Amino acid sequence: MEIPIPGLPDLPDLKIPSLPDLKIPRLPKVAIDWRKALTAAGVVIAVIAAAFIGWTLFENYTYDRDVTAFGSHVAAAEADLAQVSEKVSAHMRSRPANPSLAEADAPVREFAAIAEYGGAVTAYHRQVISADAVPDAYLEAQSAYVRALDHLNRAFSLWSSAAAAYDMQAYAAVEDNLARADQEWREYVTAIGDYNQRLRVAEEVGEVPPA
Repeated sequence: MEIPIPGLPDLPDLKIPSLPDLKIPRLPKVAIDWRKALTAAGVVIAVIAAAFIGWTLFENYTYDRDVTAFGSHVAAAEADLAQVSEKVSAHMRSRPANPSLAEADAPVREFAAIAEYGGAVTAYHRQVISADAVPDAYLEAQSAYVRALDHLNRAFSLWSSAAAAYDMQAYAAVEDNLARADQEWREYVTAIGDYNQRLRVAEEVGEVPPA
C-alpha cells in the first residue's frame, strides 16, 4: 500500500521522443577541369625537376671546388718543398770536400737551420692539406700525401738532431740519426708514389659527374 506524500504532485508518464531519421547530405559533384589539373601537375613536375637540377649543380660545384682547393694546396706544398730542396742542394755544393772539424762547424749549423726550416714547412702544409674536405674519391690520395709529409717531417727532424749531435761530438748518434733520416726519406718517396697512383684513380672516377 503506497502512502501518499503530502504536497508532491503526481508525475505524468514520461515519453522519450525518438530520434528523427538523419539524412546524410550528398557530397557535391566536383567538376574536374583537366586543363587546370594538367597545368598544376606540370608546375609540380617543373619544380621537382628544377630542385633536382639545382641540387646536382650544387653538388658538382662543391665537388669541383673541393678538388681545386686540394690541388692548389698540394701545389703550394710542392713549391715550398722545391725551395727547401734548392737550399739543401746549394748547401751541399758549397761544403768543402774534406773539411776539418773547425771548417765543418759552420756548414753543420747551416744544415741544421735548413732542416728546421724544412720541418716547419712540412708541418704547416700537413696541417692545411689534412684539413681539406675532399670528395670520397680523393680521400686515399689525400691520406697518401699527408703520410708523405709526415715521413719528410720526421726526416728533417732527424737531420736536425744529427746536426745537434755532431755539435756535441756524439758521432754515434750522428750516424744513427742520419740512418733513420735516410729511412724516412725512402718512406717519403714511396708515399709520393702511392699518392700519384691514387690521384690518377681519383681523377678517373671524377670524370663521371657524381649522382
